[in-house]
Amino acid sequence: MRFALRLLLRDLRSGDILTLIIALIISVSTVTAISLFIDRLQLSFEKESASLMAADRMIRSDDEIPQHWQQKARELSLQHAENIAFRTMVFAGEALQLGQLSAVTDSYPLRGSFLVDTTLFGAGKTTVSPPQQGQIWVSSRLASLLNISIGEQVDVGETKLTVSGFLVRDPGSTSSAFAVSPRAVMNLADLAATGVIIPGSRVRYSLLLAGSNEALDAYQNWVTPQLNDGQRWRTPVQKGERIGDTIHKAQSFLLLAGTLAVILSGIAIALASSRFVKRHLMQVAVLKTLGATPGGLVKLFSIQFLVLFVFGIVFGLAMGWLIQGLISSLLSDLMSTALPEPSINRLWLGVATGFVSMLAFCLPMMQRLIKISPMSVLQPALKLEQNTLLIYSLGFIGMYALMCLYTEGFLLPSIMTLAIVGIGLTVSLVGFGVFRLGRSLTSGATSGWQIGLASLYRRLVPNLFQLLVFTLIIMLGLILVGVKTSLISDWQQQLPANAPNHYLFNVQTHQIEAINQLSNELKVPRSDWYPMIRGRVVAVNDTPIQTLYPEGQGEPELYERELNLTWSDSLSRGNKLVSGDFTANGLSIEQTVAEEAGLNLGDELAINIGGNPVTLPITSIRLVDWGSMQPNFYLILPKATLQDYTANFVSSVFVSDADAQAFYQKMAQFPTVSMLNVGELLKQIQTVISQLSQAIQLVLICILSAGALVLLASVRATLEERLEEGALLRVLGARKALVQQSLFVEFGALGLFSGLIAAAGAEACLYGLQVFVFNAQASWHPLLWGLGPLIGIVIICAIGISASRTVLKVPPMHLLREF
Repeated sequence: MRFALRLLLRDLRSGDILTLIIALIISVSTVTAISLFIDRLQLSFEKESASLMAADRMIRSDDEIPQHWQQKARELSLQHAENIAFRTMVFAGEALQLGQLSAVTDSYPLRGSFLVDTTLFGAGKTTVSPPQQGQIWVSSRLASLLNISIGEQVDVGETKLTVSGFLVRDPGSTSSAFAVSPRAVMNLADLAATGVIIPGSRVRYSLLLAGSNEALDAYQNWVTPQLNDGQRWRTPVQKGERIGDTIHKAQSFLLLAGTLAVILSGIAIALASSRFVKRHLMQVAVLKTLGATPGGLVKLFSIQFLVLFVFGIVFGLAMGWLIQGLISSLLSDLMSTALPEPSINRLWLGVATGFVSMLAFCLPMMQRLIKISPMSVLQPALKLEQNTLLIYSLGFIGMYALMCLYTEGFLLPSIMTLAIVGIGLTVSLVGFGVFRLGRSLTSGATSGWQIGLASLYRRLVPNLFQLLVFTLIIMLGLILVGVKTSLISDWQQQLPANAPNHYLFNVQTHQIEAINQLSNELKVPRSDWYPMIRGRVVAVNDTPIQTLYPEGQGEPELYERELNLTWSDSLSRGNKLVSGDFTANGLSIEQTVAEEAGLNLGDELAINIGGNPVTLPITSIRLVDWGSMQPNFYLILPKATLQDYTANFVSSVFVSDADAQAFYQKMAQFPTVSMLNVGELLKQIQTVISQLSQAIQLVLICILSAGALVLLASVRATLEERLEEGALLRVLGARKALVQQSLFVEFGALGLFSGLIAAAGAEACLYGLQVFVFNAQASWHPLLWGLGPLIGIVIICAIGISASRTVLKVPPMHLLREF
């Protein structure tokens, strides 16, 4: 034990083992920082999404919530609240208007807050308490339609309630398509007195829950078996499909960044371990000569590696914690809410990274070192043993297992692994061919560029390995740049600054022209008008839905409810034809819905429209961009099929904050038109995208910094051989300029070839990521083809020349004495 520690201390003083320690610390700290930051971002996204649902979890029911469900929430120390939503007529004198009311308990909302104002169409002030008993908050639009002010009373059923505020935002109603009528909020204590809820009334009951994840999971496990067909367990991500999709893409990218960090970690440990073996050949030979047994050497190096592991883990975790804290503090001004504190449970990934790295690379290297014969140190150069490929293969398998564990799946690691294997084969073939060609063209080399090209083949195996390392590092950097650029650009294209934030429903044909004039007058951007008719799919290929799905078990969404149907002569914005003929006399169906229901071109759907069955074949399949916020439909029918039915029309508009008051006042002229404000939902998505964009930039810097250190380690792995060659050239009379030129040509050629191959690999990998991971359309990245070779030449030449500067400054005889 003491002898092992003394040797380790000597190695530390001489600097032999510093590379290994630094590589381990970099590996653990990088993975730890990204893991903790992903965890904090995910918790932040869920927290902000929860504010839109007013709770962490929610049970939505068509029937009254059983009392013992609330009792169970109290037993698990969960906060709970109730929200009962219904439509009813609201009266003020002789004026009346259909309104969407929510009756809530005093504890509502559990997450988020109300915005309430005392001025019509005001911006609102934050409050976390609902109206008191006997009071009601009405939206400015409802107040305008009823012509009432603060302090006046309205009749809701059989009771009178006093208007105490104008409702700007109810956190639980932002993304609800059920809430298209003018809104109002009242206290649940007043609901019984109204008498508006009678048997047959359309009511939505909601039990809202908030608390620890453990308690929420326990409650979910308890209540799920008791849910019937009319009851749903909801999470914040499920509350809004667009938010859920954005969070999923954010998580996918950050997991990708973590996967790249794992790959860099393996490369760094492998290079450091290889250098450690080479630097300890003489030490092992001497120890064996003095009688050291293989068992004793195993114990000696095991103690050293254990100390290194503990040291690297402790410092790596500490640095990772500090790095994620630094990233979070830099983003604090951009976050709409403070990031939650990181979970200590996430530190296990950093420990696992260090353990797998040491196990996969260091232990096989140690075994190889122990088996080396003392006579091998007398050889002028250490040659690679036959089992080197096996050693690195085991390490690669270990890294793949760690990536699968980290990403909780096989897709991302498999894409990255296939890309790396392809790059490795390409590097081997291209590198061998180019290096051999360079050798044949530089026979009898006398100039600097000839010596440099000849060196590529003379150190064939080390240079091929370095070419692979350089290519992988540059490729990983290009992948991050490409994903960050294309992904964020894609999201921002989906959500432009003037994306529609209001939907107009229940518009009659004679009202369209007046609303168009109103929007033109206020310069409010508007989408096209779409007729909307209700219908329900009742059969597929002459087989009733009840036969296909008895009692609704496993029923796809296409069949479980009435649908909004429309007709259109051409594909609207946000729709892309995938297959078939859109102009044919048949149905056009959305691709995801078709896949969920197992439908293909030619299948026939029977649709009940107003009591009349209509049977049509599927003649086209569309891909719909739901994030465009345009009116979109699952099914589009021929105009001839629907034109005889009475239709309401729908459109979407973008109303800026400056135009909101004027727009709402003008729309009060159309009391039958329902308006849904999804502005808060859009702001939520844009906030997530903005936060993610900043996070990606900082994660990119972190990953590329680790990559630069790996590049430096790879150059240092073959530095001794280059120094020896340079010293011999100078002894033979070569000028410094000639040696420097040869080094520049050698590193420049490595940088050029690695940059070109990396660009090709990054392009292929980005295609796989865009198509299979991010579900986006593949695109070409010409910037990478110029950026790859430029980065390769500049950075590799700079690092190589800098690391080799000793041969140009130190007298040749001093260098020869060292060798």
